[in-house]
Amino acid sequence: MNLPFFNIIKEVIKVVKNKNQADPNVKTADPSVFDQIEKHVDNNQSTDTGGFLEDLKKNVSHVQRENRDNPNVETADSSVFENMQQELEALKAKLAKQESAAATTAPAAPTNTHYNNPPEYVETNRTPAVEQILAMTNSGGGSLSMRTEPNMGAATMERRVADSSLVKVIEYSKNSINLDGKNTRFVKVDVNGQVGWLLESYLNFN
Repeated sequence: MNLPFFNIIKEVIKVVKNKNQADPNVKTADPSVFDQIEKHVDNNQSTDTGGFLEDLKKNVSHVQRENRDNPNVETADSSVFENMQQELEALKAKLAKQESAAATTAPAAPTNTHYNNPPEYVETNRTPAVEQILAMTNSGGGSLSMRTEPNMGAATMERRVADSSLVKVIEYSKNSINLDGKNTRFVKVDVNGQVGWLLESYLNFN
């Protein structure tokens, strides 16, 4: 399993943990609950993302039973485990949708194609495409607007990106802007088939 995917899983665990700690109506779960779930992530060697997520969902149920039967640790509210299951199921659905979209839009492999000369390199104001990685949006509970070009003056797309959304990183802009005293680049992302630009400061990679 690639490291970015493991980081996304750990980010999901962190989201559920923070949500539990911030909810005044639900008692805060013992940290060992989340530690046990994260330990399973660290120990898993699977290369199949779908199978890994199903296995992790079963492990969450196992951790819930262990927590309930352990007299030395306070029993966590069932909503903690329900939220974890829902987040994992949502992540699995996002991955399946993205894989399906990639399969239908992938260009056919060329056959018997030869070049007498290599294609000419054309310099642009963007960096070359990078190896595709995953990231999760972090907008503090709000939503983000994607732009059509990597600059603040570019038009925004009608569809907004919800907080904690899984996105595929396509490339980074060469230019950057100053936001809250820090320079941040634009990142071209794919959100369930829609491609646009977000600021790097709103993405979590680990």
